Amino acid sequence: MNVPYKSRWTVTASGGDPRAAIDDSYSTRWICGTSKNHWLEIDLGQTAILGGLEVYWGRRGAKVHSFESSLDGRVWTHLCATRHGEGGLEVFAFPPREARFVRWTFENPEPEHSLEVVEINLYGPDQAASVREPGRIPALGHAPVKIPPGDSITVDFGYIRSPLGVLVQWGETYGTDFSVHLSDDGENFREVGHITLGNGGYDSFYWRTTTARYLRFTVHEASSRDGAIIDELKLRILNKDRMPIGQLERAARAGRSELYPQSLLGRQIYWTAFGEIDQAEQALFDEYGNLEPLPGSGQITPLLRLDGTLHGAPAAAAIEQTLMDGALPMPSVTWLVGEVEVEASALADTGQAVVEYRVTNRADVPRQGTLVLALRPVQINPYWQHGGHAITNAIAVEGRDLWVNDRRFARFSREPDFATVAEFQDGDVVKLIEHAPQDTERSLRSDSGLLSAACEFEFSLNPGESASVVMSAFLRDGIVPDVEIDFPRLRDEVAKAWREKVGPRRITVGDREVSDTVEAQIGLILVNSTRYAFKPGPRNYDRTWIRDGSSQALALLYAGLIEDAKRYVLWYAERIYDNGMVPPILNPDGSVNRGYGSDIEFDAQGQFVAIAAEVYRFSRDRGFLEAIFEPVVRATRFIEELCARTNALYGPETRFHGLLAPSLSHEGYNKPTYSYWDDFFALRAWRDCAYLATEIGDADTAAWAQRKGEAFATNLARSLRMTTEELGTGLIHASADREDVDPTSTSIAFEPCRVEDVLPAEYLQATYDLYCEHLDRLRAADFSGGFTPYEIRNLNAFVALGRIEDAFRLLADALTWRRPAGWRHWAEVVWADPRVPDYIGDMPHTWIGAEFATAIRRMLVRENCGTLELFRAVPDSWWEGGGISLNALPTTFGRLDLEARRGEAQVTVDLRITGTTPERIVLRYPGARRAQADGNPCDIDGDVVMAPNFNRLVIEL
Repeated sequence: MNVPYKSRWTVTASGGDPRAAIDDSYSTRWICGTSKNHWLEIDLGQTAILGGLEVYWGRRGAKVHSFESSLDGRVWTHLCATRHGEGGLEVFAFPPREARFVRWTFENPEPEHSLEVVEINLYGPDQAASVREPGRIPALGHAPVKIPPGDSITVDFGYIRSPLGVLVQWGETYGTDFSVHLSDDGENFREVGHITLGNGGYDSFYWRTTTARYLRFTVHEASSRDGAIIDELKLRILNKDRMPIGQLERAARAGRSELYPQSLLGRQIYWTAFGEIDQAEQALFDEYGNLEPLPGSGQITPLLRLDGTLHGAPAAAAIEQTLMDGALPMPSVTWLVGEVEVEASALADTGQAVVEYRVTNRADVPRQGTLVLALRPVQINPYWQHGGHAITNAIAVEGRDLWVNDRRFARFSREPDFATVAEFQDGDVVKLIEHAPQDTERSLRSDSGLLSAACEFEFSLNPGESASVVMSAFLRDGIVPDVEIDFPRLRDEVAKAWREKVGPRRITVGDREVSDTVEAQIGLILVNSTRYAFKPGPRNYDRTWIRDGSSQALALLYAGLIEDAKRYVLWYAERIYDNGMVPPILNPDGSVNRGYGSDIEFDAQGQFVAIAAEVYRFSRDRGFLEAIFEPVVRATRFIEELCARTNALYGPETRFHGLLAPSLSHEGYNKPTYSYWDDFFALRAWRDCAYLATEIGDADTAAWAQRKGEAFATNLARSLRMTTEELGTGLIHASADREDVDPTSTSIAFEPCRVEDVLPAEYLQATYDLYCEHLDRLRAADFSGGFTPYEIRNLNAFVALGRIEDAFRLLADALTWRRPAGWRHWAEVVWADPRVPDYIGDMPHTWIGAEFATAIRRMLVRENCGTLELFRAVPDSWWEGGGISLNALPTTFGRLDLEARRGEAQVTVDLRITGTTPERIVLRYPGARRAQADGNPCDIDGDVVMAPNFNRLVIEL
């Protein structure tokens, strides 16, 4: 009773053409349609014994779905199901079941978004994943299984695969200490994950990229002596073994590596994004000059043919990445082969991603060759970044136009001298043209999804001469291509538009890397954004969190883009629920995102209120205040509801009393937690609500918010101290229930929340000593792991604590985390090995960029009630060259202009503020002996000079 071949199956479904889900092709997919309820039914043609199944998903998979089986198509019984679908590949196994019919059902909570099923495979017991321990196979999606302490579930995938992780859904009892091991041979196992403080619900593991045939999940200790109940053990496995990306990888490994996208060789690559001002589309441009104009599209790869040999940027003797003027979002890549240089410069204009490929002969003899622009069916986002294969079923080269999948993809400034369009045959088009140009038929259609093409442009250059090809790729439909692009003129026009938008450089210090990097974040934030929404990334994070957005809005405020920040806050204010809950994640169109974290990230309350208050402090716009005041009060009132949920479970004698309900806000937690992160933002909300109520003249609301804020601060301070004392660590903890210490999350109490008064002061230094030890581990030669540049926010804590040298060391480290450094930005995750093929989140990650920009600004300028604080932490290198300049820098006092120079014996600071006069100014300069403000002597306390408002301050050293 073997499972019959798919050619004998028939299939029906709720919509679309379901045959694509069972056609044995991993380049086609069944698009389920936009109804709420979906189903698909397979008739095997005869009865068979089933033991497992797999589902390969396309761009969007189901979260909660189930399979049933039947012998007659009328009476159905449960086969397998999951509540934790994550797309990709899902593997289920179950006790042998006789069946002829299999039915899949799913209820879509967001019917406007279609699911995509690439392939469904059904297996007999001898082909399906199996479990060594008798009676425990139901855990793989069929039914709950009880595991006594000390016992395991050992899964045999049947062959070497690429497991990514495991999610375990616990039943009534749960593991408190449990681990995961992998093995290639079933005998020698290696640990890849261990949790020692399990508390039920579900737990989640991910680990570094690896391969294995066996996975062992072991419960060491459980909440009951009888053992733990596993409702579902969900396997996370990469699906590339049968998908087209696997074919592409094998071809790349068989060829010359420099000619292929490096991600196909298992090497991490880095990219930036560019786009237009106030437009939603972004193109990706990678470190080798490859372009991906559309999400999910293939990439254009520049290659160089010299003396009959094809060359690629990855093998270049020298390669450099830069931004226009060091900071504007117009990236370039320059690489050299012999003495011939290729420069790819990119910009966006009128719905087009425009790239000039300029070839320059740096030799002292003439050179001839061709510039090759190859279209590859591979996204710039690697496979491990939810990218990889780009379905390419039709290509045509018509004159100067390149058509892909029946839409105009790009136009060249001149017709190619050679054009090659190729089907995949153990290699893409580069295999065909590696040794010489090949003219083929200029159009091709296929169901493989793996078509590729190459357009070659001949050049003959005397010494010092250049030749260029300009390519215009389309960022959205309906664009009329520019027939004649004068690239130098266009580049100047686009640079001018960006400079006018970003404004003059606000911060200049002697270290150009710092100045450029601060300014670059402003353009990158705008590139990642839509007209209203600030997104932290261009592809994986194509949605807006108030958490990320509020930080980016603050960076724009500091840079003078007050209207952009104001527009974002007003847009978000309209989407706050009637009960006051702030939706933590919105889609770019303003609808609520129902993905992971939706409506259970409670830091959103304080983040919305805080950025609304900051916008008002900078703008003093009464109309804005009147528009956001009611949503601010509503959002703040909801904090009472969140605290009430906790107080219903925990009395005043516990360390949980008075805290917000558990949530997923903190990036490091995979299930709801009593994270102090939420509470710091909530306290900021109470204080800002009181401030805004006072400003608008609502005395009753101001008194209410102040009273509630004081009570909340008391509960929070008490909880922080109780947690430390009950655990006996002498350290400040990140949550009340996880017993964890995370200085990077504690640092938000300093900035942006400014609620450090609730932190137990006697434990602060030890907490940040621990972080310094962590930094030392990151610097060690044998460090091989990864970390997040969110750690940049510890700059704020070090400065506030007076640990200035620690701040300088962290700043120097943070600049080394940029990849590539010339593009002045960060990914969300940094790995010690820059080429390790592991998840890096998205890039440019503009929440991290905003944290950097705002931290540097606070090191130079900080408002503290009526006091203006200057030069709180200034590295010696910032005084080099022209010293420090602040140009029309927005503050809550008004615009600030400053010029500071250092000579051999004195420092001179010229200052002008157009607005409210600060009550006093304090300026830190180590080694100050005497100081005069406009000729009047100043008080000096240690390193701090104190003065009333001044025009010129002279410090004698």
